[in-house]
Amino acid sequence: MNVETLREKLMTMTASELKYQAQASATDTTYDDLTKEYVNGQEVCVFKFDEQVKDKIHPYTFNPKLGIVKHSRFSVIPMHIHDYIEMNYVYAGSCSVTIQDTTLTLHQGDVCIMDTNVPHTIKDVNEEDIVINFLMKKSYFNTSILSQLSSNSIISDFLLEVISKSQEHDRYILFHSKSSQKLTLFVENLLCEYYDFSFCTKEVINAYMILIFAELLYHYQASQITAIEESALINVREILEHIEENYSDCTLASVAETFAFHPNYLSRYIRKHTGKSFKQLVQEQKLNKASFLLLNTQDSVETIIAEVGYRNHGFFNTLFRERYSLSPSEYRKTHLETVDPV
Repeated sequence: MNVETLREKLMTMTASELKYQAQASATDTTYDDLTKEYVNGQEVCVFKFDEQVKDKIHPYTFNPKLGIVKHSRFSVIPMHIHDYIEMNYVYAGSCSVTIQDTTLTLHQGDVCIMDTNVPHTIKDVNEEDIVINFLMKKSYFNTSILSQLSSNSIISDFLLEVISKSQEHDRYILFHSKSSQKLTLFVENLLCEYYDFSFCTKEVINAYMILIFAELLYHYQASQITAIEESALINVREILEHIEENYSDCTLASVAETFAFHPNYLSRYIRKHTGKSFKQLVQEQKLNKASFLLLNTQDSVETIIAEVGYRNHGFFNTLFRERYSLSPSEYRKTHLETVDPV
């Protein structure tokens, strides 16, 4: 499927949309039989992942942790919660999203991600509005996406922690990303694959999802940080990039010299803007690199330990187990055994 065909498909009214349009003033009984719960004194419907995606689009069978559904225009959906993470992408037009007691207006290109069990609903989706709902089991969001973004980059670790702090407070996050041509391209290519699946559909979709989240991280950073903070973050990113490239032998003194900082000032600067010490960042990058090599090479554990800059095998094994709850050999064996088949 090409993009032109995709756009035509998305804009064409479906049978359910025609039904909702015709009964705009009628009472919709679709949700009467759903389980109801009370959240903060408000009755809400409970949506379950498997009930939402089964039989809707057959690529679901390729990945039972991810569902992608075009939101039905003209539908009136009651306040509800669900057991999955939902990402709403406004492909065209606009819509209103009510989350608990807050109503937001999303425009073309905007993205809203909601955690599980957050009361919300989407409204005001008319004929010119196209909203794509990405439904993700928490295990997919955590392991297939965020872990791949962060497992081999302390930069991504840093940015993801920024987002997680916001999620802990509001349990949703809004991305004003309408200026991103890349995001539109990634979503369109993903949808083309999703609606016209092939032999490697699951892997291609996972790759696009990673690109989508990487792009969202970029726009989150750009929109949430003041000019002064942004300047500081650029410096932090440069420092983190230097550590990533020189993790095996860099020292606080050598990095401080590179960036013309006093070592004591650099130490405080890094901790202020990342929440971690220089030593922690270097150790994390060494462990990130080691975990990558364990899963993507046939090198022995001893060779990998030496490659990431450790001489004391016992000390490395202790650090590795503290982070991954497995020894390096166990980590390699466990993860290679659990790789999803094509």
